[in-house]
Amino acid sequence: MATWEAVAAVVAQALAGGGVPCFVYNYIITFVCTVATAASLAEIASIYPTAGGQYHWVTALFPGRGKKIMSWLTGWISIGGQIVFTASAAFSAALMIQGLIILHNTNYSPERWHGLLLYWAVLTCALLMNTFGYRSLSGANLVAGFIHIVGFIVIFVTLGVKSEKNTTASVFTTLSNVTGWQSDGIAWLTGLISTVFPFLGYDAACHLAEELPNASRNVPLAMLGSVILNGVMGLGFVFMLAFSTGPLKEILATPTGFPFIMIFNEATKSAGFTTVLVMFIIAIAVVAAVAGLTSTSRTFWAFARDDAVPFSKYFSKVSSGKRMKKKIPTHAIVLIFTLNMLLGLIYVGNTTAFNAVLSMSIFGMYLSYMLPIIAMLFFGRNSLQPSGYGRFKLSRWLGISCNAVALAWSTLAIVFSTFPTQIPVTAADMNYSSAITVGWVVIGLVFYLSNGRHHFQMPVVTVK
Repeated sequence: MATWEAVAAVVAQALAGGGVPCFVYNYIITFVCTVATAASLAEIASIYPTAGGQYHWVTALFPGRGKKIMSWLTGWISIGGQIVFTASAAFSAALMIQGLIILHNTNYSPERWHGLLLYWAVLTCALLMNTFGYRSLSGANLVAGFIHIVGFIVIFVTLGVKSEKNTTASVFTTLSNVTGWQSDGIAWLTGLISTVFPFLGYDAACHLAEELPNASRNVPLAMLGSVILNGVMGLGFVFMLAFSTGPLKEILATPTGFPFIMIFNEATKSAGFTTVLVMFIIAIAVVAAVAGLTSTSRTFWAFARDDAVPFSKYFSKVSSGKRMKKKIPTHAIVLIFTLNMLLGLIYVGNTTAFNAVLSMSIFGMYLSYMLPIIAMLFFGRNSLQPSGYGRFKLSRWLGISCNAVALAWSTLAIVFSTFPTQIPVTAADMNYSSAITVGWVVIGLVFYLSNGRHHFQMPVVTVK
């Protein structure tokens, strides 16, 4: 997870929807509800630590004849959400690079296809790291962890020392709605995208469960621990950014497209220093794209292994050779890379495509979280014996409470992630996330009902 970096990248909608208070309060609420969601999923992951993650869990927990289609549907939705989540990291890196070009060259006229090429370049780096450079992945993650911590300290101290501070009232009570929505409540809730998105991705550990030692213990610890640790760091960053924004009108109108770049530049009074600070965040976004491709390809490979997708035999293969210490699903990696490349084309024709990608990430990922939690709440808790739980177990009362909060929160987040971010709406700036997500599900169901149901082999998931 890269919570504080993602907060910086996507802060704009919260500031537009309710001002700085919207940003601060939404983050706190999101943090609490995400802990409940992560705890719910971590408990299930401890029972069933498998690479398939959500769809394997639904297979194990859902009863009756509906088990097969619910398992398949969960896997399909999970893959779709992960594909878009990977795209969001690559888009963030690409558009921030373009933002720095704008910062340094006022004569530069940014074109949408420029951003698309940068996006494709980031994805290509992710592809190369996951294939030819797969041996360096663990090292890259260690370097990213170092950058994650050092970047936080450097940026936090810089803003603390150099930025002019907002008043307490402007941070906690002064509301501002520049979205065009007449209802301040709806405008505020559209700002959830700025705090929900940064907490996505903590399920990545479960998709590597078959490559980790003592997965029943380590996977849930990684999931819940990453949320808590990154959430606390993010909270500190949120407060520092909130007190450093300056006039909202100016930073929301920044030609760079990212208010945080404007905030950094106003604080440092130096484009060069600002670039150094922003590069910390870009580096993490690139590594997040690499990690996203790794995780998504493993999920797709596990799905293909269960004969759940077209050409399953091809995509379930793993590369091997004398020089390879570890087998990798190269075919699945290349497919996910290709789908992400194609997804970038929506940026050329839609002025709010970046927000749409964020929305689709929330829609797909949260829906894939909800389905196993529903299965656990309504079926698993009544059927599992005490000995059937893993190393990480919630008490019955706490488990039910976390499940209920997670489902209510996920529903709210999904609904308002699909709302247009600005009013009035035109065809060029409409939020098409719901249409694209529903289209993905429909395409999948057509395949499943016409062909896939005859071949899909539900995974045999055993308690660890």
